Amino acid sequence: MDAPAPHRFVARVIEEADNKIHDDGVARRFGFSGALVPGVELFARTTTPLVAAWGEEWLSGGRVDLRFRRPVYDGEELLIDVIGGQLTVTGADGEVRCLGSTGRTGDRPDLADFAEVSAAGEPVTDPVAGPFGSVHEAGTVEENEWYLDAIGEPLPLYRERLWAHPGLLLRLVNKLLMHNVALGPWIHTSSDCTFLGIARLPAQMTVHGRVTDVGRRGRHEEVRYDALVLADAEPVLHVHHTALYRLSTAA
Repeated sequence: MDAPAPHRFVARVIEEADNKIHDDGVARRFGFSGALVPGVELFARTTTPLVAAWGEEWLSGGRVDLRFRRPVYDGEELLIDVIGGQLTVTGADGEVRCLGSTGRTGDRPDLADFAEVSAAGEPVTDPVAGPFGSVHEAGTVEENEWYLDAIGEPLPLYRERLWAHPGLLLRLVNKLLMHNVALGPWIHTSSDCTFLGIARLPAQMTVHGRVTDVGRRGRHEEVRYDALVLADAEPVLHVHHTALYRLSTAA
């Protein structure tokens, strides 16, 4: 199969978000020049050239990890390049904003640690190592259509085949953190993803997860957790996810 071709897209803050780091005024309090484009939406559009090149094979068994290194602001044009499995997302100014790697296939992870856990209860102030409460929600064709329009996804296969977009699946992994931890403004910093199957809509979506590490990165508090997304009880995505869950204001 062909290697993924270079791909350009315009990054967008697509909606009013609960996470106020995507609000201009709040983001400036933390030293940014404006609202940050969510990492999940950068991830979503980074998958476009991968799916264009590798299609169903990648969506049902491929892998990608992406680390968000520099801020991306609403309306910026970005270029995705994949060379020898190494992935870069670069701004018009030549600065690399995201780094990662990808492959048509990935090793299937051990899913033994992802048994059903009771639904998420009251969010805690600080996460601790161990299981998160699971999150359940309906995955609908209508939500998928809205998301495809919002991010400007050009590939038609999600509409034609009623497949959930990878960005929507990763949004569920963010929701796992949001349902389990009491958050102010926070930043998604990386995701290492292995696709396990295609989520065909409509479907009942479930996310299980467990905290693997809590610590500090610079001035900020960081959490690492593993998550498993299921569609109608079938595994579709495994993620090693990292976020700065409590931010310190800019010095």
